[in-house]
Amino acid sequence: MSVKEEVLKLLKENKDSYISGMQIAGKLNISRTAVWKAVKSLNDEGYRITGINKLGYKLDTGNDIISVDGINEFLREDVRSKVCIEAYKTITSTNTELKKRAADEKEWLILVAEEQTLGRGRMNRKFYSPKGTGIYISFLLRPEFPANEALMITTMCAVAVAETIDDLLDAKTQIKWVNDIFYRGKKVCGILTEASINVENLKLDYAIPGIGINVKAPEGGFPDEIKEIAGALVDNDSTLYGDELRNRICARLIEKIYDYYNDFKNKSFMTVYKEKSMLIGQTVYIVSDDTKEPLKVLDVSDNAELIVEHKDGRIEKLSSGEVSVRPL
Repeated sequence: MSVKEEVLKLLKENKDSYISGMQIAGKLNISRTAVWKAVKSLNDEGYRITGINKLGYKLDTGNDIISVDGINEFLREDVRSKVCIEAYKTITSTNTELKKRAADEKEWLILVAEEQTLGRGRMNRKFYSPKGTGIYISFLLRPEFPANEALMITTMCAVAVAETIDDLLDAKTQIKWVNDIFYRGKKVCGILTEASINVENLKLDYAIPGIGINVKAPEGGFPDEIKEIAGALVDNDSTLYGDELRNRICARLIEKIYDYYNDFKNKSFMTVYKEKSMLIGQTVYIVSDDTKEPLKVLDVSDNAELIVEHKDGRIEKLSSGEVSVRPL
């Protein structure tokens, strides 16, 4: 743990009172100058810390900040040692920026931001990414499996997100094939996986799953075009986990994706994916199909294809890379 992380930990442990620089220095066996530098660095990251002569420092309320230190505090050591996390206040798009760097970076570079100015979803849709209330996170992966299994990465991430929310909020989420997470009847998360394929060996040079989660509703609510479907994990006045909720979500999500990815060949996530499917047994239509033919969803295949029945009895498997569906 870095000096900055240790100072932040002490401030959190003493958040209801002031703790002097001398006390911090003594507890951590560092100089008071090192304490001052750590506090300044935390301030630069956006943490609100009050400093008063002869009293010391106190962590103010309202410090819901996504940071590397904040995530690392809740991240398992075996995972923390394998990943490289970068946190941003604002970014164009975590996927776009990671794609620019993919050729030169190692696997498990993770970019996370509090705001995206050019967030993107599937089918070239915009992804609303307001500041301060969501989590926008992308992972650089270098899979060894064939390119035709790349679609399963989105499936894997969907399960990881759903389980993270269920674990931390004692919730019951559902997955709308292939990339949306629903909670309390509203969409709270979308996933976009982008990849580069090596045409010589038909394997992936890299895959970048990007995940956007609405933790709280933005000030003024969601825009008119999505307000009927978009939702948030917690109410805006929720005090669940205090100022640590978003960092806890990031840490748990990173752990789950790390574990599922390293056991990818067993595809253990598919069992959970099917159990959480909100479409099995429902009637849907293909978004790009003007006829809106009703299709009965029978199941999800082991390759994450949606198995549907046409009104003439014909059975078809839909690939998430080709179509998007909505309940009729």
